[in-house]
Amino acid sequence: MLYKPDQIETTVEEMRRMGEQLVPYNTPQNEEDINILKTRETVIDGYDVCVYYTKSRFEDHCTEIVQLWGKYAPFLPFCVICKIAKAFLGSAHLSLVELFKGNRKVYCWAVNVTHDGKPIRSPYNGKVEECTFEGFNYSYMQPSQVNFY
Repeated sequence: MLYKPDQIETTVEEMRRMGEQLVPYNTPQNEEDINILKTRETVIDGYDVCVYYTKSRFEDHCTEIVQLWGKYAPFLPFCVICKIAKAFLGSAHLSLVELFKGNRKVYCWAVNVTHDGKPIRSPYNGKVEECTFEGFNYSYMQPSQVNFY
């Protein structure tokens, strides 16, 4: 697949639209069944990347999550994962958790938003490390701080 400059924008638009349609079905019981609808392979800046996007609605907010991992590489450059996270989630109040699945590092970005889409501080964050990468601020969390179902 050749890289096209607008590929990330197209991928984001299509995946966010699908994520919105799947909100009513986002439960731990349905996760395995609809996982394929939330995942896409694409090429970003020359890297084969697998992208998973989901959105869940709660009583007083929504949570949006983007998980990224290399299709062939065990790690991805941090500048690439930041670029993808910002394209999907914006740049305000993002949290990052890194974990290993098989022999791949999975980068899991999350943002909480109001029902009208404004980013808010996470109601779940306990102790986090505040980080900055090239002017991009985010909270770093340990896998033990997150409930992945």
